[in-house]
Amino acid sequence: MTGLARLHRLLNMRASLTAVILAATLAGCVNTGPARLPVAEATRANVDLAQDFLDLTFRLETGQTLDRLLKYEGPVRVSLDPALSAYEGDLKAVLSAIRRGAGINIAQGGANAQIHVFQVPAAEMRAAVPGAACLVAPAVRSWAEFQTVPRRRWSTLTTLGQASVFIPDDASPYSVRACLNEEIAQALGPVNDLYRLPDTVFNDDNIHLELTSFDLLILRILYSNKLQNGASRDAVVAMLPSLLSRLNPSGNGLPSAPRGQAPAGWERALETSLNANASDISRAIAARTVLNLSRQISPADHRVVLSLMIAGRFVMRENPREARTLFSEAHRLSLAQLGPNNLRSAQTAYHLAATMIGENPQGALDLAAQFLPVATRAHDAPLEAGLYAVRAIAYLRLGQRAEANVARLASIASSQIAFGTNDDDQDPLLGFPTSAATN
Repeated sequence: MTGLARLHRLLNMRASLTAVILAATLAGCVNTGPARLPVAEATRANVDLAQDFLDLTFRLETGQTLDRLLKYEGPVRVSLDPALSAYEGDLKAVLSAIRRGAGINIAQGGANAQIHVFQVPAAEMRAAVPGAACLVAPAVRSWAEFQTVPRRRWSTLTTLGQASVFIPDDASPYSVRACLNEEIAQALGPVNDLYRLPDTVFNDDNIHLELTSFDLLILRILYSNKLQNGASRDAVVAMLPSLLSRLNPSGNGLPSAPRGQAPAGWERALETSLNANASDISRAIAARTVLNLSRQISPADHRVVLSLMIAGRFVMRENPREARTLFSEAHRLSLAQLGPNNLRSAQTAYHLAATMIGENPQGALDLAAQFLPVATRAHDAPLEAGLYAVRAIAYLRLGQRAEANVARLASIASSQIAFGTNDDDQDPLLGFPTSAATN
């Protein structure tokens, strides 16, 4: 890692592949309203949850460790830049989810706010933090302060006081909403991202755009009155068993789940494959390396699924049959690991369906029909837009024009929420926006 805790550091599965499908079906769109509250995800054994909590709150992506727990003391207020007033409903939804799911006294505020959300000029942000789609910075109150004052790092803090979330003025609506979810949550204390976590926004693979029940549980644990700001890691370790037994009773007595170790070089190759500044050849080679190294993860998990999709997306144009094979393997593995009602399985189904339209439009229709409800329950408008677009094209290939138009209109409605406008000009395989948090 490079010291930047990214929101979209990995594969942006919504904007990129969806742009390919939408280009064939959609007209221009506009933003239509706020996001909805997040849906529940899976639980885990408390022995595993304890390790997850420690890794999220005492470690940074840089490899540094924190020697104390960081959390706000007292009510937390969040201010929103008037330039982002169109997203006030989205902010309220995020804060409501945190209040209800994590029990934190957090609400929108003004002059007394500790967390500030700003829209900033995209060119200035690219110059200051190259490649970042959004950014959370501790101990600053404005973009000007971030640019002129030496940057404070999480590892130097003794408590949380002020933080700012910066979002570029060219961000798409779905990106703004994703930034609100992850960056505000991370501003509250869990500042790490972990590839090994399947059901969280604290994972750079960007599958989840909204806070999950796992995320809210992590925040609930952190803001329990049993854990004090500044507590040492050893003190937190001692408190966690009884705390988790109360807060996560479904995890009591569950056996620890085996977790495969990613081999050395996997994350580095992943970073290269998604680095927009690298050459196409080096990125494609890195994507193949990602796939090869992922075969060493045992038992195979969602990181293998991700690796298969990355490799498939880099060969989609030149070798669609190989892409289909890779996506098919990813889908089978995701179903076996997580089942058909998981958002990751819906993502693999979308990728697979997109490669099936030409030769098997009915098969593509069947996949889209099966997994659209999953995308809808997860409030994943970009995925909904893509799946509806798959249906529209498949229906056209089958000569069912009326059904195709219904699907096309549904795709437009979802893409309005997801993208604001239909941006067809970005590269469908190489346009992976990233975001960052200073550590």
